[in-house]
Order: sequence, then C-alpha cells, then structure tokens
Amino acid sequence: MGLWVRTLLVTATPADLEAARAGHVEQLRRLHAEGRLRAAGELGDGEGFLEIFEAKDRLEAEAIARSSPLVEEGLGTWMLREWAEVRF
Repeated sequence: MGLWVRTLLVTATPADLEAARAGHVEQLRRLHAEGRLRAAGELGDGEGFLEIFEAKDRLEAEAIARSSPLVEEGLGTWMLREWAEVRF
C-alpha cells in the first residue's frame, strides 16, 4: 500500500457547506476505522482539509479522493499526490 495526500480547498459558502462537511468527516472516520488514515486535519478558518491515507495504487487513491461529498457536490477543489514518508 502506498501513501497519498489529498488537499481539499473549500470554495462553497458556509451555508452550502454544512451537510457535505459532515459527510466528509464521516468518510475520514471510515478510513480511520479501516486503519487507512494516517493523518487528517482541517485548514485554518474552514478553508479546507488535508489528509494522508493508504491506497493500493493511484486508481484506488483517486476513487477515495473523489468520494468525499465535498468533491461529489463540487464544493471544493482537490489535489492528490503520492507521498513518501521519511523516517528518522
């Protein structure tokens, strides 16, 4: 399994965002329950999210990245990058 980083920048108004944000957080909870979420956080002032998660390949990583309600409903822009962890 490889590691992937999704950066999701919110472009919607706070009123339009509420339900989709809850769905996005639920997606993160599922990834965590599956043991696939390494880190997740919300960017300052509700600007968006950044997550590091495991996926077997780019195809699966893109499917995960696209499955957030924020992406499905067009309420933000996202970027996906493979990530190589540096261990010290």
